[in-house]
Amino acid sequence: MDWRSQRHYWDRVAGEKPFHHPLRLAWLDSHLVGSEILDCGCGYGRLLAELARCGYRNAVGADFSEGMLRRCTILHPDLNLRLIQANSNMLPFRENSFDAVLLFTLLTCIPMESEQRGLFAEVERILRPSGLVYISDLLLNTDSRNTIRYKQFAEHFGSYGVFQLPEGVVVRHHAEDFIESLTQVFDRVEYETFTVTTMNGNTSAAFQYLGRLR
Repeated sequence: MDWRSQRHYWDRVAGEKPFHHPLRLAWLDSHLVGSEILDCGCGYGRLLAELARCGYRNAVGADFSEGMLRRCTILHPDLNLRLIQANSNMLPFRENSFDAVLLFTLLTCIPMESEQRGLFAEVERILRPSGLVYISDLLLNTDSRNTIRYKQFAEHFGSYGVFQLPEGVVVRHHAEDFIESLTQVFDRVEYETFTVTTMNGNTSAAFQYLGRLR
């Protein structure tokens, strides 16, 4: 997969795509020990701004899209947010740097399994002992629009649920047992499924997962 074209896509649409996954602050309030948070795949800083305004000021945002980071600084000039441009499979942080890592709609944007497992290896590396990973992402859907495109692209990408949108970007919807395999070094402390509006205005099955590193 050409990751340069993926990055160029996100740079191009940085000013127009909205994201709607809710941040359940009660989960962090209940389970977070410490205050250092990484929002990995922070996009235009929606979660960083919410965290800062709710008192979580030791948060860092990382994203590979220069366009998204630029939008973030334009939208939130008053918050002095800490932002780093970085790829998710090579995060520029030392081991044991963070108490929590947020992965909101990041898995769908790096759809290949090898890349996702590389991300989780990095998350495990930079988390402190008993640190949290907080995932919010898209599940496999059963409606005809989605199942048709899952089947259409399954052979090409070698995985059911990976597909290409008409505008050219490749994304992924996930089976719950696959998420379990990605998070096998974590103990699940919170989990919820829900319906979300996607960046293109459609509805999708979604989930949120909070896990503690063993």
